[in-house]
Amino acid sequence: MVSRVLIRISLRHSRRHLLRTLLLIFGIAMGVAGVVAIDIAKTSVEKSFDLSTTALVSRSTHQILGADLDIPQTTFTMIRTRLGIHASAPVISRHVTIPELEDRVLTLMGVDPFSETHFRTLPLASENRDLSNVMTGSSGVFLAQTLGDTFGLKIGSPLTISMGDRQITVTLAGFLEGRDKRSNLILEGLMVTDISVAQEILDMKENITRIDLILPSRDTAAEIQNHLEKGLFLVETDQQNQAVRSLSRSFENSLTAFSMLALFMGIFLIYNTVSFSVSRRHRLHAILRALGTTRNEVFFTVMAEVMLYAVIGAVSGAVLGILMGTAAVQAVTATVSEMYFTLTVGQTQISGATLAKGLVAGVLTSLIAGLFPALAAAGTRPVSLMHKSVSEYRFQRMIPGLFILGLIILTAAGLLMKAGHDHAGYDFSGLFMIFFGAALLTPLIIRLLVRALLAAGSRVLGIMIKMALRNITRSLRQTSVLMASLMVVTSVYIGIGVMTGSFRQSIVQWVDDHIGGHVHVSSADERNPSLDPALVEKIKSLPEVAAVSAYNIHPVFSRAAGKVHLFSYESNQSKNRWSWTAAPEPELDALLEKGWIFVSEIFARQHQVEPEQGAAVVLETRQGPVSFQIAGIFRDFFMGGGRVVMSRETMARFWGHDDITAMQLFLENEISVNPVINTIKQMIPPGSLIRLRSGTDIKQSILAVFDNTFVITSALQVLTAIVALTGILNAVMALLLERTREIGILRACGTLPGQVRGLLIHECFFYGLLSGIMAIPLGIALSWILIHVINQRTFGWTYDMILSPGILVQALVLSSAAALAAGIFPALAAGRIRISEALHME
Repeated sequence: MVSRVLIRISLRHSRRHLLRTLLLIFGIAMGVAGVVAIDIAKTSVEKSFDLSTTALVSRSTHQILGADLDIPQTTFTMIRTRLGIHASAPVISRHVTIPELEDRVLTLMGVDPFSETHFRTLPLASENRDLSNVMTGSSGVFLAQTLGDTFGLKIGSPLTISMGDRQITVTLAGFLEGRDKRSNLILEGLMVTDISVAQEILDMKENITRIDLILPSRDTAAEIQNHLEKGLFLVETDQQNQAVRSLSRSFENSLTAFSMLALFMGIFLIYNTVSFSVSRRHRLHAILRALGTTRNEVFFTVMAEVMLYAVIGAVSGAVLGILMGTAAVQAVTATVSEMYFTLTVGQTQISGATLAKGLVAGVLTSLIAGLFPALAAAGTRPVSLMHKSVSEYRFQRMIPGLFILGLIILTAAGLLMKAGHDHAGYDFSGLFMIFFGAALLTPLIIRLLVRALLAAGSRVLGIMIKMALRNITRSLRQTSVLMASLMVVTSVYIGIGVMTGSFRQSIVQWVDDHIGGHVHVSSADERNPSLDPALVEKIKSLPEVAAVSAYNIHPVFSRAAGKVHLFSYESNQSKNRWSWTAAPEPELDALLEKGWIFVSEIFARQHQVEPEQGAAVVLETRQGPVSFQIAGIFRDFFMGGGRVVMSRETMARFWGHDDITAMQLFLENEISVNPVINTIKQMIPPGSLIRLRSGTDIKQSILAVFDNTFVITSALQVLTAIVALTGILNAVMALLLERTREIGILRACGTLPGQVRGLLIHECFFYGLLSGIMAIPLGIALSWILIHVINQRTFGWTYDMILSPGILVQALVLSSAAALAAGIFPALAAGRIRISEALHME
């Protein structure tokens, strides 16, 4: 039991040292905030995907899709008349941008109102809520009532539909209003119109995007498949959604990895702050034990106070995490939309599970952090508690055993991650074990580093520097905890910095290899993307042009990924970097001409292609499913479901495309980029939808997309710096407070106030420097794991780890500066300590 007197004594001690108490709470709050913020971003992506797709698929069980992502409308007539399946509906869906809605992206959805009764509920915001009566004969579009209210739209308002460089003006015919909040959120991502109007807007002629079906049995599905023309496919709706969903899930898994890193940092920060907060009261606990307080009372008093501050810190951290997570959602959803799947509904999702995860992490970690110091305080005799040398002596004897245990844990972590294959849980568990194992190694490493510094600088180091170094090893029970925490935080900074730096340099190299032309010419008409052959020849014949990459790009249907992009080159100046080939590299072009294909790493991962001899994949072509042998797998950062490179003959034979849709021009002189662009503009007939861009412009826009991908990692690096400063500040203040008597003895022996301040500043500097040195190998190991294990298993792509000396220098500066900043105030205070007060005994 805990008496009120003991609680009051503990709280009075906390009030007397208010700054350290607030730092303790802030340390817990920062650890929780990082976990909550990243988890909010992750769950918000999941919720936004759900809302963006619910209205599109609704109650359908199957869909009919085409190899070219379009199907003839006559297929729907056949399904209805010949097979008599009335639970069917033709659908057109296409993402468009609406300038009047602040360039918001919506799904333009063309439907047959008389077929929709089986599938979707699209209620009008009027007394007549039957869409079929109002839509029939209407040439306008319908939006959510909430969008109309937000942007001040009225029935009859003109709206501009933008599709690349093509724009069409339509009229707002009415509003849609759901029966609850979720329904309205779903409708906010849609622009609904009659299917014939959608065909006219999108210039689809007599084609549609798909046919939705509700089928009662597998026999019915088999019958439909038998009646479909070549190039049309029946797929299960859930299976198709999961194929598309798996693309963005890889990004969400990376967010989970960063959430775990934030949690690991939080754990060490919380342990650091709580353990120091408890250990600095050894003397108080000794006096209470000497006055008759039982061991249980000391233990439960300590744990009750830790619980109080843990709850306050966890709740504060959850609130801070909500603010940080809400700010991050927009950046994360924009990244998913640009790289994987367009999210037409952006929804911040703050779930109870997310808050519970953060609160439990904060409270539980704090209790665990306080458990060992509390047990030590309760289980030691009063006389031992009053003399810290006893506990320090015991800890020094444990150091070799801790080192051996750390090596065992590190070995186990490596085996666990190797055995984990594609299971993320193994990777994250192994990562935590690596941090924990490395922390156990620190006492012995610190001792060895200090000895090496003293030996190397025995003739040049001043007496105060030598004293500072010896003080570190003399109090390893406390300094090793402080330095291990700072080491872990600094290693996370290194790991994230190396990973993002390596990734960006790989992106730059990929852009130079594949999109390295000085001028890019492409069609801006997504419905009819072919360039005029005569224009292509004129551009090729320009005197400034030294070489040309001319090719076509066509998106096609994929069962495994929803959509992939096919490339075939008439002339190719790009360079592939292979992760696997079926033959020596000089023979690959010959295999391509024989009908083999090259696939990207992302495609290989989505389609479960094993890099081995005889590797093949089935693609959905206009002639039906066809198996293609794979000649090589190349590194690639083209997003979506990946891409496939094939010969011109293969593209024409199986997909019917022998056109040119894009060109890269390599000029004799880079200075002539703008004049060449102006010359080509004069060649283009008026009204043609052709896009001209410089290579520099394209490179910058691609890098901007990928930079947005790592907004979270940049924020995590900032959080790392804050965590480092917070943790070290609290720990240093607590550590120096315990040395008040030692400082008093030094002053009594004639040490000047300036020398005392210099001693403590030197100690803090070496705390940071040695922690940074230990963090370098751990950070490099962490970056290797992030790049070659977690990243590869999560995204499916590979890239080389590029170790920049700059990030290592930054890490050393971060750890040293954090420790120095934390030591300035305590050092100044120590210089003003009165000798009589410092030597006073209770």
